[in-house]
Amino acid sequence: MDKFPLFIHNASGTNDYYQVKSPYNGEPLALVERAGADDIEQALANAGRFFSSVMLKMPAWKRAEILRNVASMMENDLEDLSLLIAREGGKPLKDARVEAKRAVNTTRLCADEILTLSGEQIRMDRASGSENNLAVTVYQPLGPVLAISAFNHPLNLICHQVCTAFAAGNTVIIKPASQTPLSALRIAAYFRKAGLEDGVINVVVTRGNKMERLVSDPRIRFLSFIGSEEVGWDLRRKVSEGVRVALEHGGTGSAIMLDSCTPENAISSIVRGAFYHSGQVCVSTQNLYIHTSIYDRTIELLKNGIKNLKTGDPCNPETDLGPLITPEDVLRVDQLIKDAVAAGARLICGGTPLDNNCYAPTLLADTGIDMAVMSKEVFGPVLSVLAFSDLDQVINEINSSRYSFQTAVYGNEIDSALYCAREIDARAVIVNNSTAFRVDWMPFGGARASGLGTGGVRDSIIDMSNKKLIVLSTNTSLNL
Repeated sequence: MDKFPLFIHNASGTNDYYQVKSPYNGEPLALVERAGADDIEQALANAGRFFSSVMLKMPAWKRAEILRNVASMMENDLEDLSLLIAREGGKPLKDARVEAKRAVNTTRLCADEILTLSGEQIRMDRASGSENNLAVTVYQPLGPVLAISAFNHPLNLICHQVCTAFAAGNTVIIKPASQTPLSALRIAAYFRKAGLEDGVINVVVTRGNKMERLVSDPRIRFLSFIGSEEVGWDLRRKVSEGVRVALEHGGTGSAIMLDSCTPENAISSIVRGAFYHSGQVCVSTQNLYIHTSIYDRTIELLKNGIKNLKTGDPCNPETDLGPLITPEDVLRVDQLIKDAVAAGARLICGGTPLDNNCYAPTLLADTGIDMAVMSKEVFGPVLSVLAFSDLDQVINEINSSRYSFQTAVYGNEIDSALYCAREIDARAVIVNNSTAFRVDWMPFGGARASGLGTGGVRDSIIDMSNKKLIVLSTNTSLNL
């Protein structure tokens, strides 16, 4: 079994190792050393020291070169990385392969963006007395970044947090999810092999109760968090003054099938959006509103599509749904379904815990917004559907949610689709594709309880940079 010591430059270590196990069958995968208080302090010291001594002196071309080297190494190891994602996180291999390719692309996008990120000249002769000045803006590194990541995309999320921070010129402390630290450690090792000096990137694998020490330290200048809303908002309250914060939580991803929708054309997208990675995705489709004119037909199509899904071993290339990440999550999802059925929901299919932390993909009909299975984030393989005839009522119901992330609208009539796009209070409205649709260069993020800030490669690099204004008094009559 592989053994991973601390990835913290000059750390003394604790010799406190824990087993990383497969969520599917409990197979031990590796031993990973946990950081103690002294090691956390060393990581913070490294972040501050190497930001000043290394990153502030590293030009953009050099950062881009390192990122491209990292991307090339990842590309050479695509199948190995895919199996690692499947084993430690339980994501089906077919989807893990997609994630690994996306991670390569994300890393290369970071290299491209940092070479084109430029400031601007600001016109100064717009009022009398300011004519003889030249003003420009430049982007500079912000400072040490703390990246706290999630289990559900253990490779690509790390790239979104770490590669963007490094591209902007910052040092990074990575705090991966305890269930999936191996992908983060692999990324850090690639940076080392690419020629990056030890100490610029540090990986802190530690117990959750030690996170406050990292988050509250004034040496951290940016907090990037992906995870539950309860933890995210709590961490935001603990950062030092002036620290920027980006929070990516989840939501109750809603989709609307308008009366103009052709159900046969939408089913594969909806099933994919609801059950990808067993619903353990922040923008998973959870609530589906179906116009009454196509309701019965859609229910039958959904039932048939769901029954064709294969649940089981994530390392099997034929598997569509792997396990939930913990046994406790299986119990939580099962209870949400039981409570909904007791309150009047109709169980169309699924609703059964399976072996190895798996759960049968579940379709619930005749649900209501007063049920927790609709009003709370399920983060499991459950799709709730209900019929509607009044579109404005549906939009009001979606807008009354605590969450605001991505909403999907399916239909063949452009005016109704654009009406929904204007009226729905979401950070993104996706027309004729899933709530879970994402490409790595698009703006991405939640509002209200769903998060704070905007991700995506370019937006993140800008967010992790300081935009500085430089004004030169020319003392001449030349207007610039």
